Amino acid sequence: MYEFATGVIDVWEKRLLSGLDQERMLKAPDRASAFIVLFDTDLNEVIASNNSNNIEDIFSQDLSGLKKKLTDVLDDKSLLASFLFLRFDAFNLKNVLKKHFFVEETRPFEPFKFSLGTDNLYVKKMAQETEIILKEYQKNGQEIGSRIIEESVDKAYFKVKLFIAKKEKILMEMARLEIDTANLRSFLAKDSQIFLAGGNLSVSQIKGLSQGKEEESSNNLKKFLETLELAFLLESDQKVGGNILIERKLEGYIAKKIFQKEKEKGSGIEKVLSFFQKKMNSYTNIRVILFAKENGLGVAEIEGALLPIN
Repeated sequence: MYEFATGVIDVWEKRLLSGLDQERMLKAPDRASAFIVLFDTDLNEVIASNNSNNIEDIFSQDLSGLKKKLTDVLDDKSLLASFLFLRFDAFNLKNVLKKHFFVEETRPFEPFKFSLGTDNLYVKKMAQETEIILKEYQKNGQEIGSRIIEESVDKAYFKVKLFIAKKEKILMEMARLEIDTANLRSFLAKDSQIFLAGGNLSVSQIKGLSQGKEEESSNNLKKFLETLELAFLLESDQKVGGNILIERKLEGYIAKKIFQKEKEKGSGIEKVLSFFQKKMNSYTNIRVILFAKENGLGVAEIEGALLPIN
């Protein structure tokens, strides 16, 4: 499977934002100069047709095109596309629910145009699971607030993602890893202690890790620490903005894992996952670099926020 998709992606990859492109953007004297570099990437056609330098509009249009192109070349159109794009429907669902429960307090929002849409089987399943979870909260006498909505959708999202991932071993590996990092982020945040089921690590292991108690951890957790290169989380002198850097490092680890799998296999579903991740990481890096140029920030100030793209 995925032989045709692999061949097509080999061609698409040649126009992705490269390390050299990124270096040119970083060395550019201002935003306008950095933006011009994007004309040498696969964003060129979107920029030309968009008649705007609004980067979010450009990314939105590019992702819409990417979803269509991937769906056209994938052997199992509903499975892998749903695994990749379901995250955007989770975001849409959170906003829809907040609008429903807090009509007067919620700002207007535009749903992601590149999401799977409410007709998708897995989106429907996620909405149903979220409804069940919310009713359980209400049954227990809890008032539905923004935090409850976020937690409910996250639980439903990962439950459905694990359901999709059962079809492919590599998808299950990535889904479980994503759950572990999501749990770690949650326990590092002072205002949230949600634990998502289905990951590799138990709640006690995640708590120990988030509290910097490596010496009290099991051998499995120590191995996890070494593998994920998360020793930096245990440092006591985290600087202001440390949470953003932690977030980027967690995202970066998952990306490196995907890229490693693709290099080992060279084709198949790993190739598709790697290409999609490179696209997503390039969006993040472009945002960061353009923001830095607009605000006069130097390269050293944003290096920790850049994600791997190859």
